[in-house]
Amino acid sequence: MLGQRIKSLRKAKKLTQSDVADGIMTKSMLSMIENEKATPSLPALQSIAHRLHVSIDALLIDPRAVEMKQMIEKINSTASGYYAEGQIATMLEPYLEPAINSYWQGQIYYEYGSALRFSDTEKGLHYFDLAEDVFQQLGLRDEQIKVQISKVYFLFFLRRYEEAYRKIDGMMIFQDVPLAHETFLDYQMLQAIRVSVINDNWSQSIVFLREGIRYMREKGVYSDVSNYHRLLALFLSLEEDYEAAEFELEKLRHFFLFTEATALDQILVDLTKGSIAVHREDYAGIREARERLIEVEIEACLHYIGYFEVYLCLWNDSKEELTFDLPSAVSKIWRNAHLWRAGGEYDHAMMLYALAFAMQAGVGLDRQAEVEELTTQLSPGHFKQKIEQTLARLT
Repeated sequence: MLGQRIKSLRKAKKLTQSDVADGIMTKSMLSMIENEKATPSLPALQSIAHRLHVSIDALLIDPRAVEMKQMIEKINSTASGYYAEGQIATMLEPYLEPAINSYWQGQIYYEYGSALRFSDTEKGLHYFDLAEDVFQQLGLRDEQIKVQISKVYFLFFLRRYEEAYRKIDGMMIFQDVPLAHETFLDYQMLQAIRVSVINDNWSQSIVFLREGIRYMREKGVYSDVSNYHRLLALFLSLEEDYEAAEFELEKLRHFFLFTEATALDQILVDLTKGSIAVHREDYAGIREARERLIEVEIEACLHYIGYFEVYLCLWNDSKEELTFDLPSAVSKIWRNAHLWRAGGEYDHAMMLYALAFAMQAGVGLDRQAEVEELTTQLSPGHFKQKIEQTLARLT
């Protein structure tokens, strides 16, 4: 707070209230300011800053907010390297208390909540609430909506779909009050995911995504271009329009040629290609996707490798000699269960379907009850029905 900063600087310079107030204001007025009971005029504040031998910014800007800003920039900077979510949470913990009424405090709460996605989702939601309160007090509508969107994704992870839908309906989105570009794109993506989860309306999801891509071109904003094209390709494949799906991924590959695409961006494209290959039962495409993931050697991709290996084992009509077998593939999926169980609806469903598919070949039956229980957590629709039908054939 302003008064506290004046008081701290005065004491650090071993000045009395009389020393600082002399010729500027009364000592009692300075005391009221230091105790947050009065606010100085700008000319008086400039005089106080001069008397303390500091810039006026040193009084107006809370140094803790500056530290918060630097920390947020550090964890979001590609130059700083990649920080795991656990590392981010640890880095941000010193800034949770004492709280200050600042945009950067809201960002600290938001990033901290985001970092708890897998480790403690409920606690993450709590910090989203704190972030939203800060942004609401500051009148920052876009930031509020950004937090609300993240809340919805967390609720999706927790399979609390009805609550998530109510959150979406409660968002204050007005056509006559435009959102910031990135916020609009986040909201458009959320709408696409919502209609796909609620009633398998992939065609409407495709409409939302294409509108978002068109918006990016019009505004020259490409912050989420990779996710848009990947998800669009995935939904097109679910509609069995494989040619259009491949075209979207090809456009993305061209985009990467002229931008600084990260290794993660490329991995996600490979995952999408592999998922589409599974949809169309393209053995060669599945094998290629698996090989790409093997090359990057990332533990977080292990369940995807297992997912692809399940189909390679079961669809190996040419009797190709494989370096893995079905039990090891299933084991890889289960080893990363903490990731896909906390992930999105699609990942959750795809892993369960692969496990159920392997059970038809007699592998993994010892965990059938667990797969059945996890299947009940899916929203009603295409994927859940497919898994239930596969499981029903086991009895």
